[in-house]
Amino acid sequence: MKLPKQFGGGGLTETLAKAKQAMERAKALESELEDERIEVVKGPVKAVFSGTGLLQTISIEPSAVDPNDLEMLEDLLVGAVRDGFAQATALREKRLAEIMPDLPPGLSF
Repeated sequence: MKLPKQFGGGGLTETLAKAKQAMERAKALESELEDERIEVVKGPVKAVFSGTGLLQTISIEPSAVDPNDLEMLEDLLVGAVRDGFAQATALREKRLAEIMPDLPPGLSF
C-alpha cells in the first residue's frame, strides 16, 4: 500500500521540521520576553512586568496612601496588575503569531 504524500515523501518530515524550528524560535522568544519590560501606570500606582507576565516591581506614590481610603488604592493596584498581565499576554501572543504562521492549522503552542 502506498501512503499519501502528506504521510511520506517529505510531507510529514517537512511538517515536523517546521514544528521543530518553531519550537526553537519559541524558546528564543521566551528568553527575549523575559528581558522585555512593560510599565503600567494607574494614577499613583506604577507596576512593571516582564514580557512573560511576571510582576517585577510595584510602586506607590506616598501621597496616595490615605488610611481612610485604602479601598481606592487597592483598586488601583488590582487594575495595574490586571493591565500589565494583559499587555504581557498580548505581547507574547503577537510575537508567537510572528513565528508560527508557517505551521499547519491545529499545531500551535
